[in-house]
Amino acid sequence: MEQNPKNIAFVGSIPENYDGGMGDMFFEPYAKEMAKRVAVLQPAKLLEIACGTGRLTKYLSQQLPSTAITATDLNPPMLEFAKNKFPALSNVHWEIADALSLPYTDTSFDAVVVQFGVMFYPDKLQGFKESFRVLKSDGKFIFVTCKSLEDNPITVIANDVVKVFFPDNPPVFFNIPFSYYDRDQIRNDMTAAGFNNIEIEDADLEGHNISAENAARGMLEGSPMINFINERGPDKLQAIKQKLTEEITRAYGKENLTIPLGGLIVRGGK
Repeated sequence: MEQNPKNIAFVGSIPENYDGGMGDMFFEPYAKEMAKRVAVLQPAKLLEIACGTGRLTKYLSQQLPSTAITATDLNPPMLEFAKNKFPALSNVHWEIADALSLPYTDTSFDAVVVQFGVMFYPDKLQGFKESFRVLKSDGKFIFVTCKSLEDNPITVIANDVVKVFFPDNPPVFFNIPFSYYDRDQIRNDMTAAGFNNIEIEDADLEGHNISAENAARGMLEGSPMINFINERGPDKLQAIKQKLTEEITRAYGKENLTIPLGGLIVRGGK
């Protein structure tokens, strides 16, 4: 089943719910982990692709105060949210950019970093080629991608709950972020783009959320899943949210949740 392009767009109120409902649960643990790895490289010029609401950007700016950071995203509402949330990041330049057609000259950056953006590239190889192109000689590329749905069980719960309400036309959005985890495929794509010294590392971390209700809100209203629901059954949203809250509570508790996460950190050199 083909996904309507509108149903993978991070627009409207999604950025706020994305950050508030899922930020600590999914993105904060990896932002800290990725920032440490990039900081070791000490790049003079750094490009961040798919910066989203700026969670990684904040740590990069803090740990690399002398680095000129260009933080980009394809979605204007996400970038605007990040800019407004972190106005004091003086070494960060925010810019709209398409990962598959970067608006930068060859050999512009010492390092390129992507946190949970590669999975959404419609053409992974082209995206990797663009990152390779803008890297300087001996530059480094590092990104994190999700493992499978099964390695991220809270998303399995959310996916299964929403399917119950739309049995004849199930949503496919949750499949997209958890579809790019085959190590051989990743290695082949990176190699084809020109990268060498490719390393793929397990990154199984723990996220947190203040409540099951907040987690449910984030997963439904903080992702393009809300576009699917609004298009096919907006009257079902509250019932879906209630059911998902119940299922998350059953698995992880009602408040102060600890959530297991499965990811891969991938590195390559030019």
